[in-house]
Amino acid sequence: MSLNLVLFILVVIFIVGWFAVGTHYNVRKGEDALRWLQQGLPQVGEKTTMRWLGSSVVELKIQPAKAPFRDAEVLVVLEPRDVALLWWIARLRGRRDLLVFRGTLQRAPRVELVAADHRAWALGGNDPRMKTEQWSSQSVPPLTIYSPANFSSAAAVANLAAADGCPVVRLSVLRTVPHLEVQWRLADIRRQSSLDIIETARQLADSV
Repeated sequence: MSLNLVLFILVVIFIVGWFAVGTHYNVRKGEDALRWLQQGLPQVGEKTTMRWLGSSVVELKIQPAKAPFRDAEVLVVLEPRDVALLWWIARLRGRRDLLVFRGTLQRAPRVELVAADHRAWALGGNDPRMKTEQWSSQSVPPLTIYSPANFSSAAAVANLAAADGCPVVRLSVLRTVPHLEVQWRLADIRRQSSLDIIETARQLADSV
C-alpha cells in the first residue's frame, strides 16, 4: 500500500470520525438546552413545534403565542463542531453557542433600535435603513446602540435586556417582522432559569 493511499485513508477516518463525534456532541448540547427551556417556553405559548436544522441549529416555533406576542420562535444555534475546519474558523471569529428569541408582536413597536456587542459574534446583519436613514449611534458599554430617534428610550430598552445579568450580544426592535430579536450567549444565560430569560423577553416586548 502506497504512502499516499495510507495518508488518504487516515484523513478520511479523521474527517468521518470528527463528524460523528462533533454531531453527537452538538445533539447532546441541543437536547440539554431543550430540557432547560421546558420551564420557560409555556410563558410564551402552550404549543411548540421543534425541528433540527442540520446538526447545529434547533428551531422551536410557538404559534399562536400569548400576548403581547402574535407568534415567536427560539433558535439554539450551536458551533459547527461537526466539521473541524469550519469550527476552527468559527472559533477564531468569536462564534459561540447562542440562544436567539424572535417575536412578532400584536402591534408594531413604538421605538426602533439595534444594539450590538461588536466584540461578540451574532447572527444577522444590520437593517439597511440604519445607513440610508442615517441612524445615530451611542455607546452604552458593552453595547453600541443605533436608533433613528429618542435615545433615552432606546437605552432604557437595551438596559432592560441585560437586567438579569445576562448580557445580550444583539438586540433589535423594528417595525418590520420579527419586531423583537434578542441574542444571548448560551453559556451566559444557562446560569439563570429559562423562566427568567423568557420573562425578560416578555418585559422587552411590553416596553416597546
